[in-house]
Amino acid sequence: MSDPHSARRALVIGAATNWAAFAATLATAFFLAPYLVRALGAPKYGAWCVAEGVLAYFTLFDLGIAACLVRFVARYAATGETDERNRVVASCFALFCAAGACALLVGCAVAPFVAPGIERKLTDGAGEVLPFLLLMLANLAVTLPLSVFPNVLDGAQRFGAKSAVRLAALAARVAGTVWVMETGPGLLPLALVFTATNLFEHVLMAALCYRLVPGFALSLRNVDRTSLRAVRGYSADAFLAMLAGRVTVQTGAIVAGGFVSLAAAAHYALAARIVEMAKNLLRHVTTTLAPAVSAREAAGDLAGVRAVLLDGTRAVLYLVLPVHLGLLAFGAPFLDRWLGGPALAEACFPATAILAAALSLAVAQSVAARVLYGLGKLKLFARAALCEAALNLVLCFALVGEFGIAGVAVAVAVPNALFCLFTIVCACRVLEVPVREYARRCWLKPLCAALAPAAVWLLLPAAEPTWPALALGVCAGLGPYAVAVLALERAPKRCAVRAAEA
Repeated sequence: MSDPHSARRALVIGAATNWAAFAATLATAFFLAPYLVRALGAPKYGAWCVAEGVLAYFTLFDLGIAACLVRFVARYAATGETDERNRVVASCFALFCAAGACALLVGCAVAPFVAPGIERKLTDGAGEVLPFLLLMLANLAVTLPLSVFPNVLDGAQRFGAKSAVRLAALAARVAGTVWVMETGPGLLPLALVFTATNLFEHVLMAALCYRLVPGFALSLRNVDRTSLRAVRGYSADAFLAMLAGRVTVQTGAIVAGGFVSLAAAAHYALAARIVEMAKNLLRHVTTTLAPAVSAREAAGDLAGVRAVLLDGTRAVLYLVLPVHLGLLAFGAPFLDRWLGGPALAEACFPATAILAAALSLAVAQSVAARVLYGLGKLKLFARAALCEAALNLVLCFALVGEFGIAGVAVAVAVPNALFCLFTIVCACRVLEVPVREYARRCWLKPLCAALAPAAVWLLLPAAEPTWPALALGVCAGLGPYAVAVLALERAPKRCAVRAAEA
C-alpha cells in the first residue's frame, strides 16, 4: 500500500491544478458574459442562452460513459492491468462514436423545429439560429468520441498536463471570441470559434494520452463484450444522474424564455450563471476525488475513502461558506457593477439570492457524490436525481406564470437542497459513517468560523457598486474568517501535542 501522506499530497496537487484551470475558465466566462450581453444585445444573448440550454440536452448522448471510463482507468492503473484498461477505452470510444452519430441525426431532425421558435422573438440576426444550432450539433458529435482522451487523463490522474491544454485552448477561445465580437458579432461566428478551439483542445489531449499514460493504445480491435457489459452496468446509472442534472441546470432559462420573454431568459441565465460559477469553482476541486476513491477501493483502503469524504467535505465547506455569505451580502452591488447598471442588477438579484440558498449544501454534496461515483454506488443516487428533476419541472411550470424567474429559481433551489441531503446521507451509509459524526467532523468548525464574516458583513453599511468598495467590504470579513479557521484547525493539534508530551 502506498504512503498515505504521499497519496494525500498527490490528491491535493491534482485538485489544485485541476481547479486552477477551471478557475481560469470561470474567470473568463465571468468577464465575457457582460461583454457578450453588450455586444450581442439582451434578446440575442437570451437566444444564445436558450439555444445553449437546448443543446445541453444533447450532451446526454454521453450516456454516462465518461464517468465509467474515469472509474475503470483509475482502477486498472492501481492494479496494473494495462490490457484491460485499453479494452475498456476502446469499448467506450466505440460507444461514443455511435452516440455521436445518433446525436447528430436526432439534432438535425429537431433543430428545424426549435430554430423558428427562437427566431420569432429576435428582431435581427434570425437567419443565424439554424446554422448555429447545426454547427454546434456537429461540434458535439465529433467531441463525444474525442472525449475519451481527457477522461483517460482524469482516470490516470494526469491533471497538470490536462489543465495546461485547457488553458491553451481557453486563450485561443477568448482571442477568437473578442475578434468576432469586434469585427462581426453574431451567433454563427461564435459557434465557429467554439468549434475550432474545441477540436484543437481534444487533439492535444489525444497526444498527451499517448505520451503520458503508460501502455496506452486505442484500437477498435480491442472492443469486446465483457468490457461493453461492464461499461453498460455502470453507465446506465451515471446516465440517469446526468439526465437529471441537465433538467435541473438547463430547464430554467428555457422555461423563462418560453413563458416570459427572451430578456427574462437572459436575466435568469445571468443569475444562474453567477451561482453556478461559484458552485462549480468549488465543486470542480472534487472532480479529482472520484479516481482517487476508485484507486483506494481497488487497494482495499476503505479508511482512506472515509477520510476523503470527511476531510474533503470540511475543506470545501471552509471555501464555500464565505462565498455563500458574500453572495447574499454583496450580491446586489456586485451585479450592478458586473452587468454595468442597476436595471439588470435589480432584474437578476432576486433569482440570484434564491439560487444561492443551497450553495453550501450543494458543494458539500459534491464530495459525497464523487465518493459514490468512485465506488460505483450510483443506483439510489441516480433515482434520487431523477426525483429532483421531476419535482423541478413540476414546480417550474407551476410557479413561472405568477412569480416569473423568481418562481423558476425556487423550483430549482428547493428540490436541489432535498437531493443534496439525500446524497450526503447515502454516502454516509455506504461508508458506515454515522450522520452525527459526519456533521460534527465536517460542518461544525466551518459553521463556527463563518460566524466571523457574517457578523462583520451584517454590521457594515451597504457597499457601493464599485470594485474597490466591493473588494474592501469582502476583505473586511475574510480577515477575521481566516483567523477563525486557523484557530479552529490548530487548536486540536496543539492539544494533541501537549497530551503526547504529558
